[in-house]
Amino acid sequence: MTGPEIVDYSKERLAALLNRFPEIVFARTSPTQKLLIVESFQSLGHIVAVTGDGVNDSPALKKADVGVAMGITGTDVSRDAADMVLLDDNFSSIVAAVEQGRVVSDNLQKSIAYVLTSNAPEIVPFVLQVVLAIPLPLSIALVLVIDAVTDLWPSISLAYEQPEENVMRREPRDPYTHRLVSGRLLAAAYLQVGGVQAAAALVSYYIVFIDHGFNPGALLNTGPDWDDPNVAITDSYGRVWSEDRRQVLHEMAQTATFLAIVCTQIADLLMCRCRRDSLVSRGCTNWQLNSAIVSQVKATPTHTLVTRTHTAAHA
Repeated sequence: MTGPEIVDYSKERLAALLNRFPEIVFARTSPTQKLLIVESFQSLGHIVAVTGDGVNDSPALKKADVGVAMGITGTDVSRDAADMVLLDDNFSSIVAAVEQGRVVSDNLQKSIAYVLTSNAPEIVPFVLQVVLAIPLPLSIALVLVIDAVTDLWPSISLAYEQPEENVMRREPRDPYTHRLVSGRLLAAAYLQVGGVQAAAALVSYYIVFIDHGFNPGALLNTGPDWDDPNVAITDSYGRVWSEDRRQVLHEMAQTATFLAIVCTQIADLLMCRCRRDSLVSRGCTNWQLNSAIVSQVKATPTHTLVTRTHTAAHA
């Protein structure tokens, strides 16, 4: 349709026409009609992008969700009104920019999801210590090791992930409902994956105590007296544990909790790589992430086996 044919169209009438003929082409339209076309598409819930290089394109460029001006042939007015300027006037650059923007958004969500999941297994031990009065399952020093050593590089490495296969087949996100940190992401991080990590950490903690004669019930209310050398604590079989033996056992349990969190975080890192693709199809293409996993594996035995580091972490 040409501009003269829609000169008397209202926005509602034009929107009905666009809804009936979604592939319609307009030609020889005025600046006012271009603006009307943009508003009509937006009223139907579409994300509208407009390209232009002249002064007459400025109203539509300003109103569009994404205004794209030409960097070489475009006027100063059109470039000021646009959200994006094509420095080479090449329309394929728009596709590359959209793809890169989606990759950055996806990778940022992956990194956020990975970082948030370790909060649950770090918080739950302190909550249980307060509620059940058990020996602290995870020391503050070990929490710092997880946050500043084992989790730092992996969270950064997710920024180097390549685009997934469907990245350009997705519809544009809704800016009003699609959040970078959504409720679904928080629920998955804290309840689903974080809950599994917290359960693995606590199971490892209790296995150490059970293996040495302390059933879960025997640990209740022992936390306040665990470090007191003047208090004798008996296990589930009536054996008396001195303070120095209790400290060694406590360190073993805390180390088991730490190892469980690190191992589940490695598994979580691999899961966060892929939001839609399978892990097999992704392969080992992200060498920063591969190096991060190697660093996690190396840092864990270094912490747990070197005597000086081991003692300092549980002080």
